[in-house]
Amino acid sequence: MIDVIIPAYNAHSTIERTLFSICYQTMSDKLNVIIVNDCSVDNYQQIVNFFSMYINIKEVTLDVNSGPGIARERGLQESHSDFVVFIDADDTFASPKAIETLYNLINKNEADVAIGAFVECLKGAYYSHYSDLIWLHGKMYRRSFLDENNIHFNDSRANEDNFFNSCIILSDAKMTFTEDPIYIWNYTENSITRKNNKEYNYTGIFGYIDNMSKSLIFGVENNKNRTLIGNRSLSVLYAVYYYYIGYKDKKFIEMSKDIKRIYLDYKNDINDAEGIKKNQYEYALDNGNPDVINNPSISFEEFIERIGE
Repeated sequence: MIDVIIPAYNAHSTIERTLFSICYQTMSDKLNVIIVNDCSVDNYQQIVNFFSMYINIKEVTLDVNSGPGIARERGLQESHSDFVVFIDADDTFASPKAIETLYNLINKNEADVAIGAFVECLKGAYYSHYSDLIWLHGKMYRRSFLDENNIHFNDSRANEDNFFNSCIILSDAKMTFTEDPIYIWNYTENSITRKNNKEYNYTGIFGYIDNMSKSLIFGVENNKNRTLIGNRSLSVLYAVYYYYIGYKDKKFIEMSKDIKRIYLDYKNDINDAEGIKKNQYEYALDNGNPDVINNPSISFEEFIERIGE
């Protein structure tokens, strides 16, 4: 069996299409759908009741509005199947064979995580994402791997994907990939990550730093592979560096102390420093101001020195 976990908040206008996309899956008879109602003020019970006639649905309600991190974790607590898939209550699966494709892939390759492509729909524009390691979109997780490595969601209201998947990377998960489209990430005006995309791109870095710091601490405390921890810490520091030179926000530096400490402890275990630098540079170039990125006010080494001052 496969558990499909849906955190839902005020999803009356969108959850119907989400459940419909689950209902028409070729493996719908092998699916357990777990809806975690995060104290919605609208009522979509009639929609849930309708689809309950066709697919197995369990609904649980949180006592207080807590955000997607806690909602997903509650879904995991209610989950007991061999595999887990996540979908948001305003998104859809890309085809009737989406879940079957991931299921066949993860079993064929005896993997811990199967990763498919997902399509981002943003106000009439469409962007395809391949081999993504950040979002939960288009992925299937082997439950035994999550349990054996004590991987859970934290209480973040944003970037909970980053923490969860970073812990998976640090746990040296065996991953398998397909370029087949699995997931449609739909544009919703009131979504946390879409409500004000420009503002979120700035404020979201604080959540990113916090979650990356926590995931690295998870790696250290659980004695994960030293090279993986070292590589990850350097990658995060480069990401924060490019944001810092773009925004000159000292809070970035203040929040990065634990990341720097771990980086220095694991620096000698890093095995691809140039590759990490290149990847983060290219990502920053695609998402920031080229003039700032190519003519930084301080070097990366100077940035590292400022952390902890």
